[in-house]
Amino acid sequence: MSESYCLFEREPNEIHMLLGAEVIGNLLKGEEGKHLRGGLVAVNTHLGWTVMGKLKVEKEKHSNVLLSLYVSDNCIKHLWSLDVLRIKEPCEKETRIELEEAAPDHFARHVSRDEEGRYVVSSLWIQDHPPLSNCENLAERRLKNCVRSLERSGNLGNDEEVFHSWLAEDIIEEG
Repeated sequence: MSESYCLFEREPNEIHMLLGAEVIGNLLKGEEGKHLRGGLVAVNTHLGWTVMGKLKVEKEKHSNVLLSLYVSDNCIKHLWSLDVLRIKEPCEKETRIELEEAAPDHFARHVSRDEEGRYVVSSLWIQDHPPLSNCENLAERRLKNCVRSLERSGNLGNDEEVFHSWLAEDIIEEG
């Protein structure tokens, strides 16, 4: 190999060859290598200076920490179990045709109207689910906090037209 020949063409940082441990031993000149930062070693070979080693890179482990915190509070088996959520797969009970035939009756049994004329639909995918609690107090508290926040920022009046149109369309009601 001539002294004028150079393995890199555009810039010295280009990688043109990866050598395994079984090959690099034959190319070493016998000089001691120079330790570089990051866990790499520069070694003089018959091809020129060669950098080798495993680069130490710190990786962010946010997802690992989050996952381990979640897993530590739960039995791992339950993470994959739909039974924990009381969800049953339809194929366990009936075929698709049987489900289609039963759908109108099922709809009639699970959809009703309350005293104000609003539709009430039970959770069709969860069997024997207890009735959900009334969250009216929670919704009212959130609304009051939202109104206070809009008043403080001076934006309460900006949304007044939208709220009036929603009242007119019975999307919302006065409390």
